[in-house]
Amino acid sequence: MRRNEFLRLLAMAGAGTITPAFAQPANPAIEGESEINPHFINSGPGFGNRLALTFDDGPTPGITERVLTELSKRNLRATFFLIGAKVDAAPHLARRLVDEGHDVANHSYTHPRLAGMSDSSVEQQLARTQESITRATGVTPVWFRPPYGAFRREQGPIASKMGLGVAYWSVDPKDWSQPGSSAITQRVLSASQPGSIILLHDLHPQTADAVPAIFDGLLERAFTITPFHSFVGQPYV
Repeated sequence: MRRNEFLRLLAMAGAGTITPAFAQPANPAIEGESEINPHFINSGPGFGNRLALTFDDGPTPGITERVLTELSKRNLRATFFLIGAKVDAAPHLARRLVDEGHDVANHSYTHPRLAGMSDSSVEQQLARTQESITRATGVTPVWFRPPYGAFRREQGPIASKMGLGVAYWSVDPKDWSQPGSSAITQRVLSASQPGSIILLHDLHPQTADAVPAIFDGLLERAFTITPFHSFVGQPYV
């Protein structure tokens, strides 16, 4: 399937193009920086009652393992958007993600606001993370999520020339603000619908506390929890 056809099918299936919520409270949005290129996605196909669980900012020793344990108990698969520097610090944990059947993706090397950086600096962030993840796991990511959701329209070709699609999200419980595990759970379950891409962070203890109830709640609602490779496929096939 050609790229344009892939994107057209996503759009027909409900993959809209909206301005994403920001994944961190600091650094307010700068006008124009969160415009989404139509090639980017923030949700998946709405048929089949499927959705995707995604986790940002790992791997985090002591937290990622807790998330993995709960996924394993339920035989679920998720997608982890990894920070390259943290992969280099804990390559065994990145490798475990792949060994247990989860998707791994690019979340930059040091989690900067890419929208305010030069093209060469952005490219370095993405390329270095690609190298770190490939070295640790043997898998080369095909999806990228910009930190804070901050990525300018004209920066799209930087990602695409590396074969990276740009994935935002449609459900954000703002677990980074640590509102309590019950609030995180309620926000995810109340907002999720077929085609949702759920944003969580394997960074905070409260998120690890919340995931058992999140996973069970989604399953009780008969959602099929699907990793990216079988939910939205590859961006440039």
